[in-house]
Amino acid sequence: MHLEVLVEELSMKKALDVLIPKIIDTKHSFDVYNFRSKQDLMKKLESRLRGYSKLRNDWDFRIVVLVDEDRQDCKELKQFMVDTANVSGVRDITLNRIVVEELEAWFFGDVAALRAVYPRIPESLGEQIRFRNPDQIPGGTWEALDKTLIQYGYRTGLVKTEAAEKIALHMDPWSNRSTSFKVFRDGIINLVK
Repeated sequence: MHLEVLVEELSMKKALDVLIPKIIDTKHSFDVYNFRSKQDLMKKLESRLRGYSKLRNDWDFRIVVLVDEDRQDCKELKQFMVDTANVSGVRDITLNRIVVEELEAWFFGDVAALRAVYPRIPESLGEQIRFRNPDQIPGGTWEALDKTLIQYGYRTGLVKTEAAEKIALHMDPWSNRSTSFKVFRDGIINLVK
């Protein structure tokens, strides 16, 4: 089985290039394609999915569309993604997932992975009230991770693409506390069954 994974940004691609082989068997192949932005991906989604629809009979593949919530209405965003897959003729082979709120929530969901890259972050970070639920960190997860890094002495703050790849190398997909990560992980596993 081959997975075609569509994402909105390079940092998500870098993280998934590392994470997907940790989640699914290596007998499956995958490619991750990043678009310039969430708006760019959403604008081109129907055309891209219609292209995949034409390949259905010649290729054993599945499609994954993954975007950040970015404080949008989750239900409306998901409905748009499902409707687009439906009108494009690929709903049955497409997994639509939303990262709540942003990719950095997945990193907060694995404090050990964060600490492997940024060892000055305390082990107790995930126990702090603000960070207990990685998918509900107030004020934005990107901003929270940037501020956390600066607070613990990383003067450059968050360099998204570099951090995504490095943190993903240390992530354990089976112990992540982010609900949106678990839903993504389980969806990928079921997709390749």
